[in-house]
Amino acid sequence: MYLREPCYDIDELKKENLHIHTFYSSCAKPSMDIETIVRQAEKAGLRRIAVTDHFNDPDFPVVEYNEEMRKKVKQLGAKVDVLFGAELSAYGIGKFLDRTEINKALDYRLYSCNHYHLDYWEHPEDKTPRGYAEHALKVVEALAKSGRADCVAHPFIGRFVKIFEDRNLITNSITDNEIGDILTILKENNVAYELNAGAVIGYPEFARRIWNIGKEVGVVFHMGMDAHRPESVDTADAAENFKKILL
Repeated sequence: MYLREPCYDIDELKKENLHIHTFYSSCAKPSMDIETIVRQAEKAGLRRIAVTDHFNDPDFPVVEYNEEMRKKVKQLGAKVDVLFGAELSAYGIGKFLDRTEINKALDYRLYSCNHYHLDYWEHPEDKTPRGYAEHALKVVEALAKSGRADCVAHPFIGRFVKIFEDRNLITNSITDNEIGDILTILKENNVAYELNAGAVIGYPEFARRIWNIGKEVGVVFHMGMDAHRPESVDTADAAENFKKILL
């Protein structure tokens, strides 16, 4: 488990990249082996990284893969702290794909709550933007209160809901009061909100609302590049974009 102290200094937050996929995630580049990732992180001057391969199949051997990589990192004499976790699936309200023993074996438990493009994901009965917003809020609340999560990955963004041409419809239908309430729930349950590179840059207005309200309620932010290729391990370029969007 890992939760940093609350911090609203992007130059400090960028010293961590807590969302990185290895080649064990089928969507990542074959070059994303653990040695390449560690060396990229060291070159970038990062203090801490998290390996978070997709856990979209209950039979995916994430613990075994993590232990294999942990041994390799020890052999490398890495100069960066490496957390071995997973991008887990909260695929419905109170529904989790990972078993308890897997959850407890992870250093870092990052959960996706909005991978609606996957065939097993729960959808709301009300398939309007507001229906999806209400459903996503309930999924995140149930996750936060479950004690299973350290951080929520790219919550609420609409790009995974393919039925809407305008991907901002879902986030636009979430009120500031609802943002304040859900971020307070995360804070009270020691769960971080991810400043995901694609989500901040792709949904700047919503990201700015999250950032400003998050500072007010004191939620913890974790930075995650959602890296699928070696050059995305470095947080520097994204951090400069974050400053333009959030500050």
